[in-house]
Amino acid sequence: MLRDYASKEAQVIIDSSHDGVIVVDQEARVTLVNKHAKEILGLPDQIIGSKITEFIPNSDLLRILRTGKSEMGDINTIFNRELIINRLPIMEEGKVVGAVSNIKHIDDIQKMEMKIRKKLHQSGLEAKHQLSDIIGTSNVMKECKELAEKFAKTDATIMITGGSGTGKELFAQGIHLSSMRKKGPFVAINCAALPESLLESELFGYEEGTFTGAIKGGKMGLFELAHGGTIFLDEIGEMPLRIQSMLLRVLEEREVRRIGGEKIIPVDVRIIVATNRELEQMTQEGTFREDLYYRLNILALELPALQIRLSDIPELVYSFLEELNEKHPHRVAVFSDDVFSLFKQYEWPGNVRELRNVVERMVILAEDDTITLKDAKFLVEKLKNRVNEKKSKFETEKSVILSLLEEEQGNKTRVAERLGVDRTTLWRRMKKYNL
Repeated sequence: MLRDYASKEAQVIIDSSHDGVIVVDQEARVTLVNKHAKEILGLPDQIIGSKITEFIPNSDLLRILRTGKSEMGDINTIFNRELIINRLPIMEEGKVVGAVSNIKHIDDIQKMEMKIRKKLHQSGLEAKHQLSDIIGTSNVMKECKELAEKFAKTDATIMITGGSGTGKELFAQGIHLSSMRKKGPFVAINCAALPESLLESELFGYEEGTFTGAIKGGKMGLFELAHGGTIFLDEIGEMPLRIQSMLLRVLEEREVRRIGGEKIIPVDVRIIVATNRELEQMTQEGTFREDLYYRLNILALELPALQIRLSDIPELVYSFLEELNEKHPHRVAVFSDDVFSLFKQYEWPGNVRELRNVVERMVILAEDDTITLKDAKFLVEKLKNRVNEKKSKFETEKSVILSLLEEEQGNKTRVAERLGVDRTTLWRRMKKYNL
């Protein structure tokens, strides 16, 4: 009855399929099988005409022959191979006259899924900077890069801390490119840049019709897009508590659910977070979940302020200079020693990012190919103002302590209580001001 299905034309058609295909008649004898099914299941060439159970005991095709009902997307382990199988009955005049099995290897599905994700969202999913690209030969930077290399060899969650402009995303990209996930996507988001509702939809995605303005067909969230790779959550300390709870679930269950959806979507991502805030203190204040903090802070990488690595400034400056000379028509060759001396006196609250901005401003203002102090007048003024601010703060704090000591008749315990510090801190401050 299945002679039409067993024709040479049918064989050509199923051989062109990338899936494994097996067709059996109503007696469970194999009438058609393609090369992919043989490869996936390890079947011999001489299988045509044999009962399927001779090669796959307890074959589920027997159930399809018996019930006449389709089974789609069934996950099976056959001969230690994880497979996704669709089984359908072949009907003729209302009767089951055979069954067909369509077989996919789970690895092939996952590869196809990654291609689709990359194709749909190609921009912004790649890390560009290797750890070796990060400039700095000071001891503290060498230690940071060595630690980052060690962290890259694991798949544990990483927390990068450091002031604004210290290069937290550069290290996150470098760790990704040094890890086993380097061929996967790298997805970054600044948690402080979006309002709560928008941050939620960006991270977790949404289904069609969830809210006004939702994209037709819904939208994948960043966790889905980062599948097989790394997601970098910058300024994690700004994440609202409700979304912190959702992030904790991702860490614990390795799955997400889109807004407005019911489907659970498994995700395989490495999470790297960054902050310039004191998260441990925030847990005590109740503004950051303590359980999430400990799940995120498995591997900790603290990046130094530029003020701690002043010896790296010349190398950083000339690296920026090379880049900026291509951007601006006026070419600068060198910075004078006086300028480098000024750089080492300045505190750099904005760290490397601020240094780059200062160098760019000097390059634009320069009148010849050498940067001198006359090109750095704005920075000299900044330095003077900071010195004056420090002096003013010094004098104000000293005056406050003296006043309180007088009011409390020298009782240091009471003075410390009124200042909101312990006695040891008060003692240090009094020593600092020679009181």
